[in-house]
Amino acid sequence: MEMKSMTLLILYATQTGNALDVAERIAREAERRACTVVISSTDDYDANSLPAEDTVIFVVSTTGQGDTPDSMKVFWRFLLQRNLGSHWLEGIHYAVFGLGDSGYQKYNFVAKKLDKRLSDLGATAVVERGLGDDQHPSGYEAALDPWLSSLWSRLNEIKPHFFPKGPDFLVSNEELIGLPKVQVTYHNVNDMDSRLSTATDFKYLQMQIGRARSMSSGKVPHEKSKPDAFLKMVKNFPLTRASHEKDVRHFEFEFVSQVIKYEIGDVLEVLPSQSPAAVDSFIQRCNLDPESLITVHPREMENRHIDNNVNTLDVPIKLRTFVELTMDVTSASPRRYFFEARSCDELLCHC
Repeated sequence: MEMKSMTLLILYATQTGNALDVAERIAREAERRACTVVISSTDDYDANSLPAEDTVIFVVSTTGQGDTPDSMKVFWRFLLQRNLGSHWLEGIHYAVFGLGDSGYQKYNFVAKKLDKRLSDLGATAVVERGLGDDQHPSGYEAALDPWLSSLWSRLNEIKPHFFPKGPDFLVSNEELIGLPKVQVTYHNVNDMDSRLSTATDFKYLQMQIGRARSMSSGKVPHEKSKPDAFLKMVKNFPLTRASHEKDVRHFEFEFVSQVIKYEIGDVLEVLPSQSPAAVDSFIQRCNLDPESLITVHPREMENRHIDNNVNTLDVPIKLRTFVELTMDVTSASPRRYFFEARSCDELLCHC
């Protein structure tokens, strides 16, 4: 009899980071149950390896008008191949949780079509797909909480080998919420490559944005890490009444750098600038040195060699620049995990 895999695979496809947050939460809850887990983005995973897996949990977002996230496009095209057949994933178990907005016509369309395609390929669903809705007062977590409860209950029944310490074993949150997800390394100012300051203003800013976004925890495709052009907003007025539940606006921009070519129907991805006063306030409140030179990367990569070649994306960057270009310091709402981590910090401080 073939030995079953002891590893639970979690694959996520995200556009704004929400699916990654959900995938990480599922991974933490699996670890609390002594389950060995691997988490990966769909664009980092070889879809041809799916038949070798035991159980796969998918967390996928729907973007635009029912579109797959950029990181899932290659993976999805592979699954659509006609030669895979209806038995290709026979014996594989899966679960799908989707993130979407019921205000759109194709609500959670990606999760729905992925669920159907996996079933068509012969895989067996562990639980009914879960659909998180941004329109719900509690956000996607309103659907995620009961879905996870059903998932763990069902997996305990059909896949007990994932839980070697039994269905009732749980590690406390305090033990898991320890080291941060990223490593911030501070560098000596004298190590900064002087060639960086010789570039033209726009070229230098483009380089800074590319480096900052490459260090961000949000996954940005390499070809999209640097902006194609710089724009100045010249018009900004609302198209909806102040009392309307949605704030729809008309924007007009003018080019302040090179002009880019586009056609009707093309999508413009905009990276807005932040209020300098808000950035200063954030840095002061956190007692940080804005002139510090840093690199930021996942903690598991903390021993990776830092190359000072200007063509790489590991060149140190000013802390203030990193905050300006990668962090939303004025309007971002803390995730639930933030409060879980803070509550654990408080408990540890009082122990």
